[in-house]
Amino acid sequence: MCNAPLQVSLDTGHDVLLRPVGIEDESKFQQIFRAMSPESRYLRFFSGANPVPDAVVRSLADADGHKHIAWGILDEGEDGAPLMAAAHAIRSEEGSDRAELALGVLDQYQAHGLSRLLIASVALSCRARGIITLEAETLPENRKANSLFKALGGKVIRPMPPTTLWEFDVAQLIETLRTMERPEGLRKVFAVNAGGTA
Repeated sequence: MCNAPLQVSLDTGHDVLLRPVGIEDESKFQQIFRAMSPESRYLRFFSGANPVPDAVVRSLADADGHKHIAWGILDEGEDGAPLMAAAHAIRSEEGSDRAELALGVLDQYQAHGLSRLLIASVALSCRARGIITLEAETLPENRKANSLFKALGGKVIRPMPPTTLWEFDVAQLIETLRTMERPEGLRKVFAVNAGGTA
C-alpha cells in the first residue's frame, strides 16, 4: 500500500485522519484557505488574496492520484472533519518523473509535525507513481518551511530572489523521514504505506 488512510494522534491531543484528498473535498479546501491567516496565505500562495480564487481552490482539490497527488490531515473531532493541513505533488505533464511539492498548515497546528506526516505520505505515493524528484518554492521570509526543507535534505538549486527553489530526491527524502523520531505518527505512515504499491 502507499495510499491507505491512517488514524494518527498528535501531541496536541487531536485524533486526526491522514488520507488522500481529491475533488470531493473541494469544500474542505475552501474552508482551510478561509481559515488561514493573511500571513500564511501569503507564504503559501505568494499572494495575500482573500478569498483564494475558486479556480485555484478547485485545481488544488482536483487530485487524481497520478498526475496530481494530494494528502490531507482532517480533524475528526470537529463537525465535518475540516482540513488542518494538506500537501500536493503536481506533475507539469503526464508521465513526468518530476513534480512540484506544495503544502499548507493552519496556523494553530503548525510546529506539531503535520508537514512531515504529509510530506512522508506524498513522497511514498510519488515513489509508487514513478516520481523521483520533487521541487518546491519558498519565500525568504518563510523561515519554518526553509528550515524544514533543509532538515529534510533539500538542495537549493536556485537561491532567492524572489523565491528559493528546492530540489528533493524522493528516495533520499523517504529515508531521511524514516529516521526521524518525531512526530510519532511517522512510524505508522511507514509501517502501513511504505510498500510502494497502490
